[in-house]
Amino acid sequence: MNWKFPLFRAGLVAVCSMLLIVLIPSPYSSKEEEPPESPELVEWWKEQADAAERSNQPDIAAIYKSRLDGYAASLKQPPSLSVNSGSLQPAADSFETARWFKRSELPSTAKTEPLAKFEPVSGTYLGMLGADRRVSYDVTKVDDVYGRTHAMYLAYVGWRKFQTDTNSYFPIRQAERVKQIGGALQIGWEPRFGLEDVQDDEYVRTFAREAKASGIPVFLRYASEMNGAWVPWHGNPELYIEKFRLIHKIMKEEAPNVVMVWSPNFAPANNIEEYYPGDDYVDWVGFSLYATPLSNGKEQLKGSLIDTFAPLYAKYSHKPIMISEGAVAHTVLTTETAYLPWAEGQLSYMYAVLPRIYPKVKAITYFNFSRAQAVRNKMEYVYDLGENPLTDALYKRLIRSDWYLDSVAEAKTPPDYTYLPVQPETVGAGSHRLLFHGELASGNVPFAVELSRGDRRLDISYQMPWEMTLDAAEGSAAKEPLKITAYNEKMEPVAVHTWAK
Repeated sequence: MNWKFPLFRAGLVAVCSMLLIVLIPSPYSSKEEEPPESPELVEWWKEQADAAERSNQPDIAAIYKSRLDGYAASLKQPPSLSVNSGSLQPAADSFETARWFKRSELPSTAKTEPLAKFEPVSGTYLGMLGADRRVSYDVTKVDDVYGRTHAMYLAYVGWRKFQTDTNSYFPIRQAERVKQIGGALQIGWEPRFGLEDVQDDEYVRTFAREAKASGIPVFLRYASEMNGAWVPWHGNPELYIEKFRLIHKIMKEEAPNVVMVWSPNFAPANNIEEYYPGDDYVDWVGFSLYATPLSNGKEQLKGSLIDTFAPLYAKYSHKPIMISEGAVAHTVLTTETAYLPWAEGQLSYMYAVLPRIYPKVKAITYFNFSRAQAVRNKMEYVYDLGENPLTDALYKRLIRSDWYLDSVAEAKTPPDYTYLPVQPETVGAGSHRLLFHGELASGNVPFAVELSRGDRRLDISYQMPWEMTLDAAEGSAAKEPLKITAYNEKMEPVAVHTWAK
């Protein structure tokens, strides 16, 4: 790409842009100046560009500089004029998904409805597998590395594996570290010798008692991804259900701090229901959920993991749901092909959009696995956030939100708001904060999305979740239809969607 501005000029543009927002109303807005998040976001882009320059990453710095240029252009860009004038014919792209949600006060009934064990009233627990190169399984480092303590940490335990360092079956060392930082432990408990080896015996009972003695919440993901042929406990749904119910019974008797998590992989989806043990035996439903740039060996950059997840959510959202392990691949190891900006967009879908539009998603655990370990395990992709500067910075930014909870403790204050599906033309009187979930048919992620009516910009957003304000005067009484426009970084409109009156 060609960059118009060196770094210091990009910084100057950002500062001047912020002054313009404060001093000069936008000529294209009848009600509102540029959205309040924009100046802070611009400053953040500048910080990331500076950091990339210092780290000798000119390609990454150039990406952030381009966004600064795009923001500057947006201040003088009349909304959707090229679309209105018909010059975007046919459209360069289109919206395959166009849905609105209204940010609303959390209903009072939400605080009185029965909750599952350790289920928060609202919000989403932060979780992580700390197997990346910086944390390297020492969960006490997560706060320093990612800027926030997480609520739960993932560990895997092989069936009948003896923990020699603690003389136990339960992973006491990991539990002690998690307890030190006030967290919960998610355990992938894997019956590696097959389901026939799962019995009500001293091994299972001792494991359960040691889990109780840990004194922390334990989310037990017993025999997960059972719907996939790559695990030895796959292939016999009836026996699987029998053994899951047995483990549920033992944990109920021995370890009241254990949550039973039933956790299939997101694919194949056609056999998931066959393995469901029943509502009486499942405390939480979990899913492994991954976004990868290849499908069956071929590049596939369209869609998002939200599309994949939607039917699973519709089926199981009567239970609290966790993404028990999820990640975005940014590098294909076999070819060393990198998809850094694409992965950044997919991470936004996972953390900025998915739990807000699907509020029964009460936990997300990122599968943070280093490149070195991926190579040793002959994996196809790299998921480590820290090995993609774009996802590393974005993850740290997204988890700042009060939507994310860093403790499973009952006293933790959940967010007092939620998002409800809505049609923008029928929101009624008042000022409403709307979240737009839109995905382009091309698979590209817009640089900005704009809400307008006619040639009047009502609001514009530069990051997911695409949140914008619709004022009362622009509600259902207005004559012109509402319109959403997606822009690229040159502030060229690439897609438009209109809500007809």
